[in-house]
Amino acid sequence: MGKLKEKFLAFKNNPDFTMKEQLGFASGSFGNAMGQDSVGTYTDQFFRDHMGLETAHTLSLKSVTKVVNIFTSPIVGALLDSGKPGQNRSVKFMAFSAIPLTIASVLLFTVPHGSLTFRFLWTFLLYLLFHVADTFYDISLLTISARMTKDTDARRTFYTVASFAATLGSMLPGWILPVVVDLNIANEKNAYFVVALTFGILGLISMLVPTFTLREKVIVRQVTEKKTAIDFKMILLNKPLLLLSLSQLIDSVRQVCYNALPFFYKQTLNAFSMKSIVEVFSGTLSYIGLASVPFIGKKLSSRDMISYGYLWTGICYIILMLVGYRSKILVGVLIALAGFPNGGMGAARRILLADSTDYMEWKSFKKFGVAVRNEGMVFSFSNMVNSMSQLWKDLMIDIGLRIIGYKSAEVVDGKSVEVQQTPQTLKGIFWLVVVPGILGNILPGIIMRFDDYTGKKKEAILKELQEIRAAAAAEDAAQTTEPAEEKVES
Repeated sequence: MGKLKEKFLAFKNNPDFTMKEQLGFASGSFGNAMGQDSVGTYTDQFFRDHMGLETAHTLSLKSVTKVVNIFTSPIVGALLDSGKPGQNRSVKFMAFSAIPLTIASVLLFTVPHGSLTFRFLWTFLLYLLFHVADTFYDISLLTISARMTKDTDARRTFYTVASFAATLGSMLPGWILPVVVDLNIANEKNAYFVVALTFGILGLISMLVPTFTLREKVIVRQVTEKKTAIDFKMILLNKPLLLLSLSQLIDSVRQVCYNALPFFYKQTLNAFSMKSIVEVFSGTLSYIGLASVPFIGKKLSSRDMISYGYLWTGICYIILMLVGYRSKILVGVLIALAGFPNGGMGAARRILLADSTDYMEWKSFKKFGVAVRNEGMVFSFSNMVNSMSQLWKDLMIDIGLRIIGYKSAEVVDGKSVEVQQTPQTLKGIFWLVVVPGILGNILPGIIMRFDDYTGKKKEAILKELQEIRAAAAAEDAAQTTEPAEEKVES
């Protein structure tokens, strides 16, 4: 108890972040993760079983949306970095994007009465609105978080606490929606809408909290000469960011597994509520892993936590592939164990992304003689890569469902009629879970081993970076005093 009290007091009295700031950022992470999980996990199933959309429809709307997102991300990053210090553009972007994001996340789970073409257009516009608004909110929240402090230890605690909230936000829809749907089998469409509306209202309130509690603290030294060219070159030289981005692209294969799980529980196992039970245990294990981040972080780097987390999950899915799905208990245990490192990995990714801004600042000075620190550009690049990853994931899940012969609902007189799946299709869903679960974890785990911004090398770079910052501060101070001295002489 003494150690826990000591940790809480250290968190409460953290000189870098007030409790209001910490809880504000955690609240934004919670609401944003909740909307992303609801739309990202359950729309594939809802579009087919209740909207009646075919593979051609889902591929079209997802492809266009993600391509738009790819181009939107760097624009958002540039807008955030071009603002003057103290303008707090991140806060304004979050406030303006939270409302359309929420509206779209709710209306996507409604089935309008009309032709299949009308339903497709309805879904397309809402899906596009959701992802553009989410891009603005996500990048803005992460950018302002990186501008709260330059202290790497304080940053670790900050992101770990926020990851607790984000993990809960991403798990709540998974816990509650399957149970509500199973209890309302005769009217599943309304069950989806009620859950989406509930989480939408809660998410909107949570996402608006940071707009009242967060303000930029780190005033970035503005560099305008050839700024855009330097930014682009530095992204290409930011090794931690590039390796994390590559693993993120391959992580899209792992996401196919997660998108196939609702189909697996509902169709193959005929036990949709089992998803809720498994995710409760998986979430509990994930919280245990997340709670250990501040302690493990003293022994393992963020890179190690991400790499080992991937490998652990990959091994769990290898075992699942070997034992099959005859035993629901064994299936549940393996999937729950696979989720153990997820919370810690989420925190480690945020920490590594923020740390890469330090690496970029140091590398730009070594290469160009100008220390460039643009958090907006780093997070927008990561978001752009994530959009590419999501596009590839969407293509794979849609193509995979088509290959295994999954049948969408039929639209008869403006109403949806669900179709019974064949035994071959039900078995194919299992392979859509295990194969991406293996490849999508083992490969990124190996890639992250090539990141060497850790240990002694990281310590040496940070020490040198402190000297660079101190020299820049002294130069700025000298430039501001020179005009005053000239005025006195005249």
